[in-house]
Amino acid sequence: MDERSQDAQALGLHRRLMQYDPVLGYRFAPGLKLRIPHEGGGYLVRTNRDGFRCDHPITVNKNRAHRLLVFGDSYTAGDGVSNGKRYTDLMEKQLPDTEILNFGMSGSGTDQQYLIFREYAGKLDYDAVVISVLVENIQRNLVKERGWADRAGEAIRVPKPWFELSSDGGLTLKGGPVARPYKADRSIAPRGAGALRASLRNMVNMLGPDFKDLCQRLMRFQPLPEYGSSRSDGWKLLRAILERWASDLTVPAVIAVIPVYQYVEETASYKHVRQRFDELAQSIDVPVYHVVDDLLRHPAPMRRQLRFRRDCHFTPAAHTLIGQALSKVVAPMLHAGATCEAHPSSVGAAVLADAPPAMPVGDIGRPARTAGAECPSPFDRFRA
Repeated sequence: MDERSQDAQALGLHRRLMQYDPVLGYRFAPGLKLRIPHEGGGYLVRTNRDGFRCDHPITVNKNRAHRLLVFGDSYTAGDGVSNGKRYTDLMEKQLPDTEILNFGMSGSGTDQQYLIFREYAGKLDYDAVVISVLVENIQRNLVKERGWADRAGEAIRVPKPWFELSSDGGLTLKGGPVARPYKADRSIAPRGAGALRASLRNMVNMLGPDFKDLCQRLMRFQPLPEYGSSRSDGWKLLRAILERWASDLTVPAVIAVIPVYQYVEETASYKHVRQRFDELAQSIDVPVYHVVDDLLRHPAPMRRQLRFRRDCHFTPAAHTLIGQALSKVVAPMLHAGATCEAHPSSVGAAVLADAPPAMPVGDIGRPARTAGAECPSPFDRFRA
């Protein structure tokens, strides 16, 4: 079996890990313990009962002195590496008496990650939050479905929820309850600039990773042109979601900007990505940490080892570097969070370590559902 066939097999198997979710579109199936074939030699996936690649159960009360919630996509969930070797696992080893809940969900956009936060954060006791934003999410947030493979390797379309941005900057959540996956109609060809980019990318990928890397070095292809303007639809939506998320926070937090490999290997300019997120940081009370800055400290040959040969996800070496760097960013946040009063109104304050809130909290800013009470749909919160 050649490398391309192995990758296709691994992709199909990976997608078997997911199950339908009416709010998020999909999530990991709960209670899994599987080894996934991969070019890196295979990796172990374990999920908890809530359907996240987190080795801890999601409990209301903290099990250690500090608790950190981390949100993100496959770069945070850890595609390609085993539980125990991801940057969140390494952070947990470096931060004293700290429990880290990894809410990373492969294939998700910042929109879905924010919905995960809304579902869980108001019910838990925690001290700080890391919002890991893969820069590619500027495109993911705009789509209403994604293309995957089903258990038999057949192409399917997987719907997801999405936000629409109104002229006054308001967000409305659409697509709920999310439709179930369906088989793709191959007779309908995708259209538009996005489809053209995808077609060209697929053509280059078919020629192999070495040819792809050569093309990138020579052409310096900008993978995410949407960052070139603060008025692009992708950036306006991503910024609005992050601003809403920041306004909901009641603990110290940081936005960790996760780069794609072209920025790490300096075959594309990171200038506009940095500019957009630095502009965002000026308008919210949440700092922005550019992960690429710590990765660029290392020589180019080493930086090429931070992704797999064919799979662009982080290798264990990359997770180690990111875990070390992000631990230094998060450490003061945890101590600040543990000394603040429970759920104050000011942004950036934290839940008191041992003091419960005056009333049970279900969703942020909303009382918890009591016995017999109707539970509102998450989609209701965003309707005009």
